[in-house]
Amino acid sequence: MEPIRVLQEDVIMGAGGIEAFLMNVYRHIDREALQFDFMVHREEEGCYEEEIRQLGGKIYRTPKFNPFNMPAFRNGIKDVIKAHPEYKVIHCHTELNLWPLRYAHQLGVPVRIAHRHNAKTKMNLKHFFFLYERMFIKRHCTDMFMCSKPAGEWAYGKKAVESGEVKLIKNGIETERFRFDENVRAEVRRELGAGDKIVVGHVGRFDVPKNHTFLIDIFEQIHRQNPNTILVMAGEQQGPIMDNMKAKVAKLGLTDCVQFLGMRRDVNRIYQALDIFIFPSLWEGLPLTGIEAQTSGLPVLMSDVIADETVVTPNVSRLSLNLDASQWASAALKKLDGYKRADCSATVADAGFDIRTTAEFLQAFYIEQTLKARREQKNK
Repeated sequence: MEPIRVLQEDVIMGAGGIEAFLMNVYRHIDREALQFDFMVHREEEGCYEEEIRQLGGKIYRTPKFNPFNMPAFRNGIKDVIKAHPEYKVIHCHTELNLWPLRYAHQLGVPVRIAHRHNAKTKMNLKHFFFLYERMFIKRHCTDMFMCSKPAGEWAYGKKAVESGEVKLIKNGIETERFRFDENVRAEVRRELGAGDKIVVGHVGRFDVPKNHTFLIDIFEQIHRQNPNTILVMAGEQQGPIMDNMKAKVAKLGLTDCVQFLGMRRDVNRIYQALDIFIFPSLWEGLPLTGIEAQTSGLPVLMSDVIADETVVTPNVSRLSLNLDASQWASAALKKLDGYKRADCSATVADAGFDIRTTAEFLQAFYIEQTLKARREQKNK
């Protein structure tokens, strides 16, 4: 018997948090019963595409979202859906998922899921499209998912979240991969040349919401108070933001104590080498990296705009972005004073963030909804 196939929609299967979440789920479903295929809106290949093909998934490409050429975007999506009537479920993950959901609705896809992963959007032209989306999204989706309450309220409204219309889908991770391990810690610290230094760390793509410029300001203040420190940043480095950050590091005279690791597929190992994780995001939905860092037993200093649901261990402190960099630096060094690292994977799993829990729920949901849609179609 052929597996049920679900169409997952995203911009590109690159190195972002949404994509990591999707791949975590994909690796843990029963692929003899259920398969994922992906509709993406970029010509360039994402870093997960080879693995997707190895797991049995298909990848369809459409033109990217372009406010000045909507017919191409619309027709690309419609062409994929028309060519593949076997999909009874489409699960949309992009910021602007109204349009794929609308076209899927028009073409008769019975189960249409809107999934919100962020609690805000950038203030650019797309932001105004998102405001339009918020007014009409409920007309075209059958189900609404969110990674956190702030993400759900931003996309669907507070009333929809409080009424239970929106399902909370926790961003599960492979908790066993992130367990604290002294041997791995020693190995990676040797690779980084860390010696006996305090390693301040961050994992996240170089993009506006991650607030790297403030992170570097914080580290400068940490380094002033304790010169035996280095900053390690892992994340996709495309675009001018990363170039600006490297220029800033050089201007501040920090080049010798700041490492840009680029995109890493072994961030589970990188966490082991760190001593503290600093996360001054301007906005987030529910960041996987915050959960991963806690699982590895790291003390975490994060901005208070990040969703409450992210805090699952007592190792987290939250600070206002209204405080200056020196105050964040003092809080970081104080948090490190006497801190004893321990494995927190069980605590994270008990909070519902193990990927097996998330994958089991989604697999059951997809299969149940597909079989229901097939029955209804048969009875028409």
